[in-house]
Amino acid sequence: MQGILRIESASKSFQAPEGGVIRALDNVSLTVAHNEFLTLLGPSGCGKTTLLRAVSGFEDLDGGEIYIDGQPVSDQPAHKRPVNTVFQRYALFPHLSVQRNVAYSLEVRGVAKAEIRHRVGSMLELVGLAGMGARKIGQLSGGQQQRVALARSLVARPKILLLDEPLSALDKNLRHKMQQELKTLQHELGISFIFVTHDQEEALVMSDRIAVLNGGTIQQLDAPEELYRRPGNEFVARFIGESNLLDATVVSVEGESCDVALADSTVIRDCPVNGLKRGDAAKVLIRPENLLADLGQSGSGERAGHEISGTVSESFFAGTDYHLVLVCQGLPPVRASLRAGPGTSHHTIGEQTSLFVPHDAVHLIPGNGVPA
Repeated sequence: MQGILRIESASKSFQAPEGGVIRALDNVSLTVAHNEFLTLLGPSGCGKTTLLRAVSGFEDLDGGEIYIDGQPVSDQPAHKRPVNTVFQRYALFPHLSVQRNVAYSLEVRGVAKAEIRHRVGSMLELVGLAGMGARKIGQLSGGQQQRVALARSLVARPKILLLDEPLSALDKNLRHKMQQELKTLQHELGISFIFVTHDQEEALVMSDRIAVLNGGTIQQLDAPEELYRRPGNEFVARFIGESNLLDATVVSVEGESCDVALADSTVIRDCPVNGLKRGDAAKVLIRPENLLADLGQSGSGERAGHEISGTVSESFFAGTDYHLVLVCQGLPPVRASLRAGPGTSHHTIGEQTSLFVPHDAVHLIPGNGVPA
């Protein structure tokens, strides 16, 4: 894939204040497609902001190359790259009007006044600020200021828009609204967005693809559903959503299926083999919401899965779901989220119960379970 952005073997290290070296980027390669919404996701210090700053030109790489639209840009200063950035702190000019804030980059470039008026007016309308051009920044709400920052970055028609946690300062309801608006705006403009966040839900909702970073490397790059349902390693499984991860050993392999034995000797049959062979260690991933209260909920009278039995140690009602924890003999505690509704009732602490695991709810992660 050629893509609008290609990063090849990007590396960057920093001297730590307490001594030693921090490897912020470790041989990172990545291609972003035209008109793609790609999110860089990971915990603090994983390298996502360093990677974004390297693309924008605010950070020089120690090694590797960055190509935008097929052209190398590592030697180009930030102001000459066809990208713009929306920062966590919007860095708007408080003494200028909304219109002048948006027009600033065009004025600096010497664009004709008539063209500036046309482009600024069109952009303010696009971000929902038509008629507010004369207002000062201090007269706007947080969401409106965020829209001004977006308009200012987009009015110069960059090939790529970089967004460094731009929604983190907003309250929950406004943040959800802006997530939807950003995705719609990206689709309407037809340009690539690269979005940095540590919020997994935000990444899942907004992205075409997500690059999960940890320790300066990309742990997995995939579509949101693929990341959630089939994480490639334990770090991704734990970082994306809630998870039950159970130690297992492959006891047999036949074609594309295998049987695995849990620590309590329970055997889970007919799992996707995922590159495993007999005797390999693996982790069994079961998402809490995939556990069912009884066999009938599996949609079949046949046993298309297996049961996990134990004692309820935690139980509470959360509106749409019952959340409980089972203490199981020989296994770590198992978390379940059971949809509240007809046929599903509250479980009391100390109750003995069994939960059903549908066959297609099991995913195997190769390896010894050590997080990446």
